[in-house]
Amino acid sequence: MLIQSQPLDPKFCEKLGLKEDDEFSDFSEDNIKTQSIGTMFDNISKKSSEQKISLGLRLSWLLNDIKGAFYDMKYSIRNYSKWRKTIRKLRPWEGFDGLISVMITHLQDYVTTEEKYGHSEEKYRNQKIVTAKETIKILERIKEPDEYLSKRREEVESQYPKYKGLVTEYKNGGS
Repeated sequence: MLIQSQPLDPKFCEKLGLKEDDEFSDFSEDNIKTQSIGTMFDNISKKSSEQKISLGLRLSWLLNDIKGAFYDMKYSIRNYSKWRKTIRKLRPWEGFDGLISVMITHLQDYVTTEEKYGHSEEKYRNQKIVTAKETIKILERIKEPDEYLSKRREEVESQYPKYKGLVTEYKNGGS
């Protein structure tokens, strides 16, 4: 899609805690900067005996692990149900049609994720979504040969009824 980095949405920056008077307040393409968050790893050089992990920190880690396990189960069930239809339609004799259906499913998932969780500026997010939707339309037209490939052939044959293609016949019977 878009390879370059994109400025963040101002609403998303407010969630991160960046204010307008910060050095990162200019959200133009020319002034995209990185930010290091937190000082968690600044004091690693101290002895480990001086730093003890509190019970509250251990409980918060355990809670995050439990949340992560539920998140993983939820999205594995979601992905199974979403991709089951696509995978069941794959046949070894289809050739590229199976691959095209996988690409369509992946792009549809990308579009819904970008619409729901995208944090780029509005114009960049809309550009990515529109590009993905156009790609989905093109892939669907390519997948259905009756609508895309043979329709164009019928139009050519109706305009040029005497055109039979370029076939060269040789004296020895070959073509």
